Amino acid sequence: MGIFKKLFNKQNENESEEGEKVENKILIESWSPVCNIQAFVEKSETTIYFYLWFNPCSENSTIKPCWVCNTSRTGKDIDYEAMDNETAPMMPLEYCSHSSEGIEIDTDNLSIIWFEEGDGAALLENNKLLAVIPGWAQNGFYGYSIYAVGTGPFAWELTDAEDNLYKRVMKSKKYWEYLYADYFKDVQNMHLSALESFFGNYEKYYAIDNNQFPPKALITGMKDKVNYAFTAGVSALCQPKIEQFFQEETEQYRRIELGFACSNDFKNKNHYMKLLSYISGQTDLPWKAITWLGNGHTIPCNVISNFEAVLLINDNMFPQINSPKYDTFMDERINLLWVIPITKEEYNFVQDNDVDKLIEKYNGNLQDIIIFDEKPKFI
Repeated sequence: MGIFKKLFNKQNENESEEGEKVENKILIESWSPVCNIQAFVEKSETTIYFYLWFNPCSENSTIKPCWVCNTSRTGKDIDYEAMDNETAPMMPLEYCSHSSEGIEIDTDNLSIIWFEEGDGAALLENNKLLAVIPGWAQNGFYGYSIYAVGTGPFAWELTDAEDNLYKRVMKSKKYWEYLYADYFKDVQNMHLSALESFFGNYEKYYAIDNNQFPPKALITGMKDKVNYAFTAGVSALCQPKIEQFFQEETEQYRRIELGFACSNDFKNKNHYMKLLSYISGQTDLPWKAITWLGNGHTIPCNVISNFEAVLLINDNMFPQINSPKYDTFMDERINLLWVIPITKEEYNFVQDNDVDKLIEKYNGNLQDIIIFDEKPKFI
């Protein structure tokens, strides 16, 4: 199966020693609440593996496999022959904490819990951690198993990380339970309060979720002859991959909303609504692409003539910019990313340099840097 070529055929059959067909069995499966990832646990004749299948059945599908346990007599070496025969390999004996004869797990009491970011998951047996594939699993690290010893070739030992991971898994469980309840009314009220404190009564409220989870909106208003549009509800989700960059500060950067400001002249043109539609579409990007958006990031955008992309700047890093003041969500900061259209020349410059050097080229008042008037801001 996947990394073993037939991972994508979950009904793969193997030959037993007696020549009988032995069908691999899927013990449990689950879909990520926000990412196109399927988790499943498969039992073969010799092993049990936990898998995360990204973009299933597509040309760009990938898979993360994590060994859980061996179910038959364990050898001392990696069984490369089994891998060549498209069979999930057993963990070598020196990396197993369980019996050399193999073990069975309680297949009737398995559960899968997704991490808050939606790109990693944990497998539990009777509410105890059995295996974990975190979002950062890569480059030879497949995940953790309770039955692994040391840094095995198909899973690492769970012992040292177990307490922290269990707390995180239980926090994630409560998080998804909250989001699957009727949470959006409170979120909606919080955003409306913050935005109307900023620009007064809102002008338009657009639902941008296509009646799918999670609920999201785009809200517009005017202040001091500047037109504004803000997303609302995106920050209920936690962006993936941020932990690899911010580590202990992850919770300060993983929740975002998008904001846009423009002149009246631009609002009265057809490109205005097209750009709002574009901004609404980017609210899915972190979870579709398994990435994150933050200060200085750029996204290609061909909606406006003569502008090649948009630049994102984080309002928390630019206190001079007049921005809405949000309450925290689940005790975490909400980061408003202002969307600034940039030309091809500006786009190339920021790709070759950093955002600070681009902003140094801005000659106006920093508080006006976010207001789009169809003129290049930087070059």
